[in-house]
Amino acid sequence: MLRRVLLVLALCGPLLVAASPAVADEICDEVTGICEGEAEDTVGGGTPDNGDEAPVDNPGGGDATCTDRGDRIPCRTVAGVWDGGCYVKAVVPPPRMIDPVWEGHTDGLIVTCTPPMCLEQPDQAWVPGECAVNRWIASLPNPGGPDPAQLALRAVSRMDLNPIDIGIVPEEGPDRVGIVGMPQWMWVNEPAENTFGPITRKATAGSVTVTATAKVDKVVWDMGDGTSVTCVGTGTPYEDRYDTMDSPDCGHRYSKQGKYEVTATSYWTVEWEGMGQSGTIPLDFTRTANIVMGEAQVITQ
Repeated sequence: MLRRVLLVLALCGPLLVAASPAVADEICDEVTGICEGEAEDTVGGGTPDNGDEAPVDNPGGGDATCTDRGDRIPCRTVAGVWDGGCYVKAVVPPPRMIDPVWEGHTDGLIVTCTPPMCLEQPDQAWVPGECAVNRWIASLPNPGGPDPAQLALRAVSRMDLNPIDIGIVPEEGPDRVGIVGMPQWMWVNEPAENTFGPITRKATAGSVTVTATAKVDKVVWDMGDGTSVTCVGTGTPYEDRYDTMDSPDCGHRYSKQGKYEVTATSYWTVEWEGMGQSGTIPLDFTRTANIVMGEAQVITQ
């Protein structure tokens, strides 16, 4: 059984929480990125396109709700425009070009970068070097632009990740019986990029692209007899020439005859980066197989 409900819910959820166009008297400063006026929030989102890169609609007009580590925050405050890590607001007048804050650039602008937590400390909120800091950026971000973490989930949706195809001896089937005490071998049968990785996909919204790479860290085998086996790697497929040898990297031995449901859970790590941010997303997928173990003398009879 596939344990993909949580992932499906995450990937099918709204990518952005957009808003209706701002009221007519809203005035936005193109230099500072600050708007005066209010807009009423509504819900909206985008749909990925086909292909490795999944474009995401960016609703036009109005403000939006951005995300900071899973918490929704305004995309605009008196501290500036949210850029995915802090609120940025142009320094006016800008520092002289010989100031080290320009980092050798001759274009772009200098902004004050204010983390959301600084807004809870109004006495320190815009004091460079204490809570907020000045830095160079190429241009002000698009207010209401995509949350890179949500773009990462959109990239994951393009991977079509699946549980492993189980390779096991004895095999499944009504005429397949293993012998108690003999070695069992487990492996990932015909591993593919979407069943074991690594696999890379991108999601794009406007000029912003997030790249995500996923791979399996380990496969945990619940053998159905109260024991589990953790295997790193794809394991070694069994061949007749191995006879009664133990698997070199992923094996087990049963001590009692009976029917056993073997569950293989593959644990993935997705690493993503974009918009100057990065993160990881843990996932897991499960598949089962049913095998029968018998005593040697019973099988002989």
